[in-house]
Amino acid sequence: MVDRKKGEDARKQPMKYPGRAVWYLVLVVVLVAPSCSSHGVYPVEWGDLSPSSGDSCPSLAGVFQNAGERAVPEGGSPQYSPPYLSSYFFADTAAAARANRVRITGDANEELTVELLGEDASLEPRILQRQAHYRCEDGWLLLESSRWIAENVSGFESMTYRFRKTHEGAMVVQVSSSGVGVVFVVPVAGSSTEWHRFLLAE
Repeated sequence: MVDRKKGEDARKQPMKYPGRAVWYLVLVVVLVAPSCSSHGVYPVEWGDLSPSSGDSCPSLAGVFQNAGERAVPEGGSPQYSPPYLSSYFFADTAAAARANRVRITGDANEELTVELLGEDASLEPRILQRQAHYRCEDGWLLLESSRWIAENVSGFESMTYRFRKTHEGAMVVQVSSSGVGVVFVVPVAGSSTEWHRFLLAE
């Protein structure tokens, strides 16, 4: 039986929304900053996505390989560092990456339990509740986060992770990011979209 208290401790803190003054600053930067963007499209060779209607949450139940793959845009170069499914759910991404499988159980319309599997898995399972930690929209389950960054660039970054399975059972994640900041007193802004896939574990 999952220890709910430990699950609570393992959770990432819910996103705190910036105040009005902060959003005013962000808006000013967006309006005056040069921007760049990179938005990939879903690879048709990954297969059709499972149907889900309205605000009903898609089923994410299954055991998946932790290390996945990124879609490579046409003309792009392969990326040799794989994405990790565990990194979307656990704050300690380095420890989470040591697991070789991720098990997701529960009804997403209420709550999910995410458990890391493997000899090197060390983190307690995490329990996520609908509305408190995620929401569902247009057949996708959405996790959202934001943070201030101060490494090379000073600015604000927001991330949205959209989850859904294919007909074959693989987990697909659309990773959307946007940010604004300042580099050597020059305002900059950008956005990107990537597609990640995690196969069912054997």
